[in-house]
Amino acid sequence: MAGNYNTVSKTKILEYLEQNAGRTVRAHDILLHLHETGLVVNVTTVYRCLDRLTGEGRVLKYTAEDGTQAVYQFAEPEHHCEEHLHLQCIRCGSIVHLDCDFMDDLKLHALEEHGFSIRCKNSIIYGLCKECQA
Repeated sequence: MAGNYNTVSKTKILEYLEQNAGRTVRAHDILLHLHETGLVVNVTTVYRCLDRLTGEGRVLKYTAEDGTQAVYQFAEPEHHCEEHLHLQCIRCGSIVHLDCDFMDDLKLHALEEHGFSIRCKNSIIYGLCKECQA
């Protein structure tokens, strides 16, 4: 597949996302991390790598709560994110996978009662995690 190759930038970005798998990060967070580790790249390179990683299914892209920017998260294959919703803390950015038994009931209810087919990939419900509520 064209464009499916690894560069130092892409590898370092994926490593950073994997290290922060439990939360979403902004492209700016990634750029700062790369600069702190001595890898000088521009923001266009970061976005290009994120687009490639998203296209490969290795990274999830969400719209931030305020709708002004995208945030990214490492796609942990064992979570099957396309099958459930996500909860995101608006304070710390942590992500909770809502991979509970009721998801099948919710999808069935939405389809049968409302004629609506739920697509869970990249779906987030915003709120506060229990740590940030304390």
